Amino acid sequence: MEDVKVVVFGKENAGKSTLIKAIEHDAINIDKKDTTVSMDYGRAVVSGRKIHFYGTPGQERFDFMRDILSKGANVGLMVLDSTMSISEVDIHLLQELKQKGIPCLIFLNKSDIADTEAIRQKFNGFTVITGSAKMGNGVNELIHSLANLA
Repeated sequence: MEDVKVVVFGKENAGKSTLIKAIEHDAINIDKKDTTVSMDYGRAVVSGRKIHFYGTPGQERFDFMRDILSKGANVGLMVLDSTMSISEVDIHLLQELKQKGIPCLIFLNKSDIADTEAIRQKFNGFTVITGSAKMGNGVNELIHSLANLA
C-alpha cells in the first residue's frame, strides 16, 4: 500500500484540527486551551493509498513546525476559513508551498455559513473544495481529490 504524506496548513482557527478529526475520529491533536501547539495527525485509506494527515499549528510563532512537517510532503492542503477575508498570511502559506514544489489543494471551510464564490475565484488554478469540517460536508470529496492528486 502506497503512503501519501499530506501537510495541512492554514492560519489559527481555520478548522485544521476539526477537519483532521472529521477524516479520522481518533486523530491525535496536541493542544493547549483548544489551540494546537504541536501538530495533529490522522489517516485515511483511499484507492489503495494510506493518506497521512499532518496538521500544522496556525500561530506565527510555530512557523518552524511547518518547515519540519512539510519535509517529504506529497501534497499540501490549505484550509481557509470562508467566513474571513483572505489575508497576507494565507497568501504567504500558499507561496511557501509553491516554492517547495508541493502540489496544493484548498479546502474552503465553514462554507455552510458563508458564501464561498468570491473566495473561490481568487484561487483560479488551484483545486478548491468547499465544505464544513464541523458538519463533515465535503470531506469525502476532499479525501478522494487528495488521493488523485498524490
